Amino acid sequence: MPKKAARAPVADRRYRQALDLFEKAVKAFGRKDFDRATIHLDALITSHDDQQDLVERARAYLAMCERARGRKPARPRTFEELLNYGVVLHNRGEFAQAVKYIRQAVAKHPRNENALYCLAAAQARAGEAGPALKALRSAIHANPASRAQARQDPDFEPLRTEDEFQSLVAPTLP
Repeated sequence: MPKKAARAPVADRRYRQALDLFEKAVKAFGRKDFDRATIHLDALITSHDDQQDLVERARAYLAMCERARGRKPARPRTFEELLNYGVVLHNRGEFAQAVKYIRQAVAKHPRNENALYCLAAAQARAGEAGPALKALRSAIHANPASRAQARQDPDFEPLRTEDEFQSLVAPTLP
């Protein structure tokens, strides 16, 4: 006898709705339809404030929409805003700017493993080998799983030939 499909919990449904709005906004942003992207982002921020990760990303995209339309965007202030905006800049290939914002996030939470790892990746892409290795060392110290992640991460391609990078990402015995 076949089992009835379980209904998705309300939280999952709300997350899916928020994610749909975010995806529509990113697609509109990619088409440079900043007005439509802003509509979707505003809807996400106002109606899905319980989806904190998506809301923080939406705010970063909203700031970029405002900048593209000639408005002065709200400056990222919180740890999450700074980190998310830095990651958005990194993904757009604006590595020096990404380093600037992620560095500010790390200043707020100097032991946050994600922020340290993102800083190392952005610095590696920006051509800052020494600082990237230092940030990566800190990220690995905060979370040893970062070692394996960095081994495969294309952001660290500029550092692959460095002896210090090789020793940092070398597998360790338990």
